[in-house]
Amino acid sequence: MGKKLKTFLAVCAGTAAAWALAVKPRIWNKPDLSEIQRYDFAHRGFHDPEKKIPENSMAAFSAAIEHGYGIKMDVRITRDGVPVVFADARLDRLTGTNGTIENSTLEDLKTLCLCGTEEKIPTLAEALELIDGQVPVIVELQVADGNHDVLSDLTCEVLDAYEGVFAVESLDFRVLRWYKKQRNEYIRGQKADYAHRSGYRILDMILDFLTASLLLNFLTAPDYIATNIDYRRSPSLFICRFLYRIPRMDWLVTTLEDYEMVRTDGSIVIFDEIEP
Repeated sequence: MGKKLKTFLAVCAGTAAAWALAVKPRIWNKPDLSEIQRYDFAHRGFHDPEKKIPENSMAAFSAAIEHGYGIKMDVRITRDGVPVVFADARLDRLTGTNGTIENSTLEDLKTLCLCGTEEKIPTLAEALELIDGQVPVIVELQVADGNHDVLSDLTCEVLDAYEGVFAVESLDFRVLRWYKKQRNEYIRGQKADYAHRSGYRILDMILDFLTASLLLNFLTAPDYIATNIDYRRSPSLFICRFLYRIPRMDWLVTTLEDYEMVRTDGSIVIFDEIEP
């Protein structure tokens, strides 16, 4: 075997080993995910515009409970530090008004209605009080303007008082790193999406790519991966599943054909626009 070939093989072996270590999820002292794995999860609740049930509303959460679905909800924090359930970066699509959650007080938000209905933007505490452990909950933390630590801290204060089954997840690896340090006993999931951009600085774009490629797992040690259904064949995800047997969630499942494919593959379903 020639020297160049030996060098090439050594580089390949080293790269493979480093890649496997970088994407390594939590291995020891893992929390129990069995209850979460039993459920299909309604994305932002079991909402239905035709029935005037807006997404991330108390009505949508009640409908999910009634149908026996787990609930995936999104959380942001208001200007006065209250975690509320709302997904979008801006208010206009769901409320018809300008502004953002982060620049509004809770008092401001409680004057708004969702999608022309009587439904209001719920606080995380209100939503969890309604759910009350009846179904498991996935709480996705939506970071804005670098508020990852404050968002994690204030959301944690609410979750600490909740006795039902839940998991926290985020597209931002810094949220998972915070929970790893402060609440390692919580179930945490890394959400992965190559289309996500937390900013336009070169560093932000690099970190977003590394997070989507699961190459920062060694810092966050996730318990599951929530991946965009279009990216479910990524090499890093394959390594995670093949080497470490990490559970996977697929979002967003919007057809019954995709639902059957995902369930057959042994993944947890986060669905929208269908009734499994």
